[in-house]
Amino acid sequence: MEKQSLDCILDKMPDRIRIPLERTRSAYEDKATEIVLRRDAPICIYERKRVLYITESGYLTDSAYAENLLSASAKEIEQTVLRLCDYSVYAFQNEINSGFITIEGGVRVGLCGKAVMTNGEITNVRDIGTLSFRIARDISGCAASLIGKLDPLGGVLICGVPGSGKTTIIRDLARQLSYRYRVSALDERGELSALYRGKAGYSLGLCDVYTGYPKGRAANCAIRSMSPEIIICDEMGDQSDVDLLLYSMRCGVAFIATVHASSMQDLRRREITSKMINTGAFRYIVFLSSGGNVGKIEKIYEMCDARD
Repeated sequence: MEKQSLDCILDKMPDRIRIPLERTRSAYEDKATEIVLRRDAPICIYERKRVLYITESGYLTDSAYAENLLSASAKEIEQTVLRLCDYSVYAFQNEINSGFITIEGGVRVGLCGKAVMTNGEITNVRDIGTLSFRIARDISGCAASLIGKLDPLGGVLICGVPGSGKTTIIRDLARQLSYRYRVSALDERGELSALYRGKAGYSLGLCDVYTGYPKGRAANCAIRSMSPEIIICDEMGDQSDVDLLLYSMRCGVAFIATVHASSMQDLRRREITSKMINTGAFRYIVFLSSGGNVGKIEKIYEMCDARD
């Protein structure tokens, strides 16, 4: 990959913010999961167990009450959005309306602002007040121990809290499994392959990759034309995903996916995730640790004992 995801993030920021973050990056780059700019509020660097702030002179602190904390003005937020869109907001309008922009390095930038509604649909987002830069990581081989425990291979649901490494581990799963099976990757947000201007930043091996498609449409195209044995996608969580799992099962395709959940109890108490596991599409349910190394496995359930 030509540029690390943190480089891609800092390149988009105004110099007044970028320079202090560059100056202190060695102290946070290995552990940080997100950098968040909020209008007229301290800039936050999120790690798994703590939040760091940065002063205007470029010193890190864990106190939100420290003096001279660096913050982003409304104009700087606006300038950053323009840079994220390569100064063509119109070209990124669909992504903005969905609440995120994906940039080089597989970085997804979440946006918060005022939605403009037309006939019940979001047609624009104005007065953007928050930009959340999620730091993407690619750790080749991190899924090797998990693959060794999935015998026989079947549907896999990977669960974890934000920042636990779900995307990182599913990316490596896709890459490793593609050399043994026909694998289609549904990369709706462009995070798995880090596709930017037609070039993938991360290798997905021999996967057939559908980028930017809605998951259901991509799965339909894959099953009709690519003969996948396995379909892999990130972040499931609504009724259309339940329907997608049922469709893939009818077609004899194993599904590997991720979902936000901290425990089996958490997974079962929510209507949609409960429906997902009750489809029978998943042979294994994997929970990642909320602390320690990215992608560290905490617990693996086989469906025969998932009710425990």
